[in-house]
Parts: sequence; structure tokens; C-alpha cells
Amino acid sequence: MNNKEIFYFTGKCLTLDEHPEFRTEIIDRCKSDQIDWQQFVFLCSNHLILPVIYLKFKSHGIIEYLPEELSEHLVEVYELNFIRNNRILKQLHSLTKTLNKSNIYPVFLKGAGNLLDGLYADIGERILGDIDFLVPEKDYLISAKLMESEGYSKVLITPDYTDIKNSKHYPRLSHPDFAAVIEIHRIPVRENYLSWFNSTIIDQEKRTIAAIKGCYILSNHHKITHNFIHSQLSNSGHAAGIVSLRDLYDLYLLSKRSSIVETTPKNRNKQKAIAYFALARLILGLDESFYFKKNLSFRILLKKHSLNLSSATFYNTNRNIRFLFQHIVKEYIGQLIKSFYSKKVRQSVISRIRSRNWYGDHLRLYIHFFKKNQ
Repeated sequence: MNNKEIFYFTGKCLTLDEHPEFRTEIIDRCKSDQIDWQQFVFLCSNHLILPVIYLKFKSHGIIEYLPEELSEHLVEVYELNFIRNNRILKQLHSLTKTLNKSNIYPVFLKGAGNLLDGLYADIGERILGDIDFLVPEKDYLISAKLMESEGYSKVLITPDYTDIKNSKHYPRLSHPDFAAVIEIHRIPVRENYLSWFNSTIIDQEKRTIAAIKGCYILSNHHKITHNFIHSQLSNSGHAAGIVSLRDLYDLYLLSKRSSIVETTPKNRNKQKAIAYFALARLILGLDESFYFKKNLSFRILLKKHSLNLSSATFYNTNRNIRFLFQHIVKEYIGQLIKSFYSKKVRQSVISRIRSRNWYGDHLRLYIHFFKKNQ
């Protein structure tokens, strides 16, 4: 199996519950030794889906057909993640209690919110990178101070040119007694998308949960919108032709709770949303009940995604161009243009120009990026 085939094979593994007949195909491939398991594990590790793959294989009676070493590895990863997520749940209780003492009620986002909401069939199913939560803007810096008073500290030293009070989120904080790093959000998404997805909109539909009192989670269709923004806009997935299998699995589970078709018109970037949802359906091997629309943007996204999977040259060239465009055109030139009519941007640009650290940090960023690409 080539890289593209194993990617789509993995996508269908995530939705085995929808097409159990795929079990026979997997077992036949196992028996005939058609799967490069090292490549499969590498892909699943990169996309942070090994625990859910284990659970799907286990529930469909496939584990016994896998190489013994692979089975043991999947069990180990799942068990470690199960333990870690239980620790994260305790951490969520702890930080909620701390914030509530100051009448601050967080809205948990992404994986943490989904874990609290019971989206996953098993606590160990989802790998969480960190805990993201949103607080009212007036409580943003107060929340950070409260967390620091409880023993949290910045993971990295904050550069002198960074304007923390106007950042999307506070610098990442960790605690020696807790499992996950936390991100305290001032705003839910980048400022580019705030006109159609912001705290005011979220507050209209945010939900309480039984698991923890004193906190909230997004409504289901807001979770779908946030999934799209995070995957395809904030992380430039649409521009790059890249999708995360972990994001697609979350989207698949959310589609069972809220109609993706009904969510689409509420996205300002409607054409890109259609493309993302249509590609998700294709990768996961689902039928039209998941999503039935297609458009030109989908065909372009599919083409870029296919080229990324089949050509390392295309992937690396595309990656380099996007990196340079992001930093030279959007960041440097774009910020200079905005500084002429925005006092906040102008102050930010001036602080960077005056900082020696900014030049050194960016030089190291370029060196690290191109070394990694060799």
C-alpha cells in the first residue's frame, strides 16, 4: 500500500462502526501481509489516533489478527492515554474550582470540552494535547494570575516583544502536579474570524454539563464550526491541502449529534466549509447521510490533498511556499500595511523592530524549519 492508500485505509478504520463489512477486508489484508504496519503506526501516531484505532480494532475483533508486537503497542498507548485523561479530568475539576472562587466560569474548547461532554465512547479514546478554555475578556489576565498563584508557570519565556494582553491566548502554562498544559483564551479564534464566531455568539448557546459544575462547553453546531475554523483556517489546512484525522474523527462523532448541512450556512467561509466536509466524507468512507454537497473548492482541496500524499516533492515545495508567504507577505508586509491605520498594530510592529530578541527568534525559526525539511 502506498502513502495515499494507507491514509484512506486509516480513515475507514476510524468509521468501522458505519461499515462493519470493512472488517473482512482488514482481516484479509492482515492474513496476506498487505499492510505496512510500520507506516500505519507512523501515520496514526502523527495524527494522534492510535488509541481510537485500538478501540475500533478491539470492538470489531481485529486485534487477534495483528502482529503481536503491534497489538501490545496499541494496548500500551491506549492504557497510558486512559490514565492521562483521567488525570486531565481531575485537572479540569481543579482549575474550574479555582476560577469559580473569583466568579469566573470557563468555556472548555476542543478536546477538553468533548471529553467533558461524553462525545467519546471511552475516556482513553482521544489524545489531548492541552486544555483550551475561554474566559470573558475582562477576566483574561485575572484568570492567568489565578492559575499562576496555584502553581502554574509559563512553559516558555515570553519574548519582550509579545503583547500578551492582546494575544489570542495567554502563554501556555504547566503545573508539575497535573498532566496537561493549559491555554487561557481571550478570544475563541483569530481576529480574522471574530465577526462570525466570537464569545458573544458562543454565549448564546453554550451549555452546562453534569460532569463539572461551574463551567460550560460549546453547543454541538458551534463545535462543528470551531472544528472547521481550527483545521482549515487557523492552521491553513485548506490552503495547504492538509486535514487531521483526529479532527475528522471528532467531526464524524459531532455529525451524529448535529447536522453538518445545517451548520454550513452559518460559516462565513461557506465554500471552504463545504470543501472540508466533503473531503471528510470521502476520507472516512461515509455515505451522503454524513454530507452530500460538493463544489469547486472541494475539487481543488482534494487535488492538493492527493498530491501531498502521493508526492513528497509537491508536499515540501508547497510547505516551503506557504511558510515563506505566511511570514514574509502576511506577517511582515501585512503588519506594516496595517500599522498605518491601526495604532495597536503600529505599537506591536515598533516593539518588534526595537527588540534584538525578535530578530534572533525569527532567524532560529527559519533555520529550524528548513533543517526539518531537509
